[in-house]
Amino acid sequence: MDELERRQWVVPRTRGWMHGIDLALLDPTDADERGLLIQAEHPELQQAIDQDVDEIEIGGATISPRLHLSMHEIVANQLWDDEPPETWQTARRLLALGYERHDVLHMLGSAVAGELWHLTDEGVPFDHERFVGALD
Repeated sequence: MDELERRQWVVPRTRGWMHGIDLALLDPTDADERGLLIQAEHPELQQAIDQDVDEIEIGGATISPRLHLSMHEIVANQLWDDEPPETWQTARRLLALGYERHDVLHMLGSAVAGELWHLTDEGVPFDHERFVGALD
């Protein structure tokens, strides 16, 4: 896939409305508007945030709606910028194995979460090699 196809995969065109905003008019090249498009893919999380709920249960798991959306944004930004390129390489590999787009985004988010844990719990900086190992 070329850059345009990759970016359209990361943030597909969306129709509909959210908080009075016509989603079709949002520009995914703008990071803030890209964030709104990501939120629109998760109406149950956006509803929880609107109601100022810190945790919700989805599929038997308790999650933070804000953290979940933040992880989606981090992964989307990595893929959008193709930085690091191993993130997109991993996404393509997982897609070729038959995984659905949203599941792939969650899998990539798991690798990001691991790096965030190292940063916050251990106080160590991002380690590209460790991150690539997690993607593998």
